[in-house]
Amino acid sequence: MKTIHKALIILLSAQTLMATDIQKEVKTFGDKFCKKFKTEDMEGIFCMTHTQEYPIVKSRDKVLQKNLNIAIKKNIGELKIGKSEKYVLDTIKDEVTSAIGHEQQVSVHILSITPKTFSLEIWYSAYLGGAHGSNSTEIIDYDRKTGKIIELDKLFITNYRNKLKNIVEKEFRKQEHIKPNDSLQDKLNWFENNFVLSETIGIGEDGLHLEYNSYEVKAYAGGTTSIVVDYGLLKDIIKPNGYLSPLVTKPKLSINKSNSYHFFDKFLNFKLQTRRIAKDKIEVNLKVISESYDVKGGVSLSFPQLKNKSSLINRQIDKFSQISVYPKGSSIYNFRTKRNIKSKYLLVEAESKEWHLNQIKNIKLTLKIPKDVQSFKINLRSTLIKDKTMLNTPYKGEIGQQGVSNYIVDVML
Repeated sequence: MKTIHKALIILLSAQTLMATDIQKEVKTFGDKFCKKFKTEDMEGIFCMTHTQEYPIVKSRDKVLQKNLNIAIKKNIGELKIGKSEKYVLDTIKDEVTSAIGHEQQVSVHILSITPKTFSLEIWYSAYLGGAHGSNSTEIIDYDRKTGKIIELDKLFITNYRNKLKNIVEKEFRKQEHIKPNDSLQDKLNWFENNFVLSETIGIGEDGLHLEYNSYEVKAYAGGTTSIVVDYGLLKDIIKPNGYLSPLVTKPKLSINKSNSYHFFDKFLNFKLQTRRIAKDKIEVNLKVISESYDVKGGVSLSFPQLKNKSSLINRQIDKFSQISVYPKGSSIYNFRTKRNIKSKYLLVEAESKEWHLNQIKNIKLTLKIPKDVQSFKINLRSTLIKDKTMLNTPYKGEIGQQGVSNYIVDVML
């Protein structure tokens, strides 16, 4: 049996594609075969399913289009009817230990496209009997112009590995809310109290991506461990004028263009987009995804360059219970002093009475850009409450007016 499904997705990314539009036609190839069987111990119908999902790309950049499609084709493998039939017949001939169907799946996704590179993320999943299935992720980076694979050593200066390991471990401990001297084995059930660089490292638009597959550092039940490290933290080891150099700093935000920022830890996943809609106006769109069960709390966006409510032109929320605006001089709570203080600059807070795992909540603000500034500054943080315990995100960072750490976004204008 053969099935083909199509979906059309348009990606626009001014800073990474340099205004080049990418069109992806996502296809799914399916091959399934079932056959009745009978042994001394059991009988039933045994099935095997092979599924392959992949995009076909079109772009005004014909070199990028060609190299992307060649790389995708190499990683998706052969699209062939009959693999499932052969597998079923061979298994029945050998020994069927369970009537539970088997399956294998390969999915190829475009992780990123940057000025000098593109990266593919390949996800493998299989159940071939036993207590549980298996899955793994692979990331492959390519030279955008030549289509050749880029090895990790090409991204960084000589003798970079120990420095990279130390930077990644420090950032990972922040994301997991683990103190520098705490044991990874005790806190995260790692096999050993020894941080190691992943074998799966790739170029994302939002930072360097590291994926630890099952059994690499944790047991199968621990699942996949992901780390994203901002390129700004790696600037001292990034090769000058190399593949990553355009990603160290965000480009200036011109009118009708946008920049994206990604922060996450064990509790929340922040996806922030800033778009300049006029010379003196900026749109801030924040999506927040919960990584925890049954929590409540709020997200704070503060703007050190803004003082008055009039600087906030428009505000929208989705899935939050309420939104509050505190101009300079308002009474706000300071977590360090544990009392109310007067705010020094504009603060916007969105709160929710309940928040479930993987639930997405959204805040969208339109703000005035102050005159004669070179950048627009945003401080971002959150406080959640779980089982009467207060959880602040980020774990470490620059201390803001509320006395706790913030993610800092500096939008170049």
